[in-house]
Amino acid sequence: MNTNNNALKNFIAGAADRVSLLFYPPACAFCGSVMPRSETGVYICPDCMSKLRFCVNENCCSVCGVPVPDHSSELCPECFNRRTAGHPPHYNRIVSACVYDDAAKGGILRYKSGAESGSAATFAGLIAAVAGSAFTKTKPDLVGAVPPRRQRMLQLGFDQCHAVAKLTARRLGLPYVKNMLTRSRDSRKQTELSGSERRTNLSGAFELNVPPDKIRGRSILLIDDVKTTGSTIDECARVLKERGAARVYGASVAITDFLGE
Repeated sequence: MNTNNNALKNFIAGAADRVSLLFYPPACAFCGSVMPRSETGVYICPDCMSKLRFCVNENCCSVCGVPVPDHSSELCPECFNRRTAGHPPHYNRIVSACVYDDAAKGGILRYKSGAESGSAATFAGLIAAVAGSAFTKTKPDLVGAVPPRRQRMLQLGFDQCHAVAKLTARRLGLPYVKNMLTRSRDSRKQTELSGSERRTNLSGAFELNVPPDKIRGRSILLIDDVKTTGSTIDECARVLKERGAARVYGASVAITDFLGE
């Protein structure tokens, strides 16, 4: 019975993908150039492939994932200081597919604005690749998404992180929990704030939206579009762990290269 159910789900998922291609012809997720159809569902043109800074080719912090220029160090200065002071982040680790620079920014912003919804499959493929490689020994049990600001949901009419997270879970073969977390209050845009203001801005902004038994003792993988200071995933992780989650990992399409600025 389970085998039949899985086969039906795969058929429906495949049909949905085919319908999606009718509305969103294959195009590079980063520059929008038309591309031939691909069995992988990941669309990045050769030019963008050569320009993007993929994190797998960088020396990245083993905790927050930010590129670290010093190849002799596994931690960025902030994570090192937090660990030394005995105040590590609530999340266990964050990984990202690429660096949020000029090569990546345009495509991601178009997706976040709702103009390129078809890019979700490509972004999910990138996240699944990096997360699948990073979390082989401690594989997550469930996948969730960082909840959007309510104002943004009203403006766009869709949840961009949910779309990517759902496809990422499918690629990783993991259960996806829709609306695992919800916003208990709206907050200011993180991009408008400093690092310390971001942490204050998000304090108490999230709450668990599923029964605690759903996550108790489980390892959670939270999906976000762009990781900046990590404050958003850190606050989400705090809530999840307070309600019983064993581990919380984060994964994003891109990460801001603060240390490289």
